[in-house]
Amino acid sequence: MLKRTLVIGRRWNVVWDNLTSLYLPDHVTQIAERYGQLHIPSAVDYFIIGRMNEFPWEQLPDVVIARRGYDNYLVMMAVRENVSVVDVTRTLVAVHQTDSEAKTFGRHRAQKEFNMKKLGNFVSGNGITTSAQFMTLRGRLRNARSIVVVRREAATKSKMMARKNRASVLFVRKYVHLRSVH
Repeated sequence: MLKRTLVIGRRWNVVWDNLTSLYLPDHVTQIAERYGQLHIPSAVDYFIIGRMNEFPWEQLPDVVIARRGYDNYLVMMAVRENVSVVDVTRTLVAVHQTDSEAKTFGRHRAQKEFNMKKLGNFVSGNGITTSAQFMTLRGRLRNARSIVVVRREAATKSKMMARKNRASVLFVRKYVHLRSVH
């Protein structure tokens, strides 16, 4: 059973210069897969936590969001403090609409190394998305479309084994397609 939980994931970068037509919310996944590129595992782009008091925020130094290092430090700290970290990259599509100049934008910011100086020496590789102890997979369970949370070791051995091995299934929720509300 998951205890204190931090949900994390990566985004799909979609260069919007190539897309001239608007899209419907139902098309986000197809647009991401066709025109986008999944961002690198060291860039954690979103964080979801159930209750603020379930996370050891007091241990996080004062950092600047959207600067290098804060995301990796947050994930590393959560794993170290026995917070269940769940990587939902495979089941939650987050699209970052960008342009062709976005790759170099952050490199020219003032104080771009602020967080790294503040956080000191830490191994950022211990706080990437693949550091999460759990991950989500899409699967069929009892003939219902579902999302399954599995231990990362079980998922990486074989997607099929994770589905068959019910002991590794920690949480199952009937898949619900979320639509934007206008």
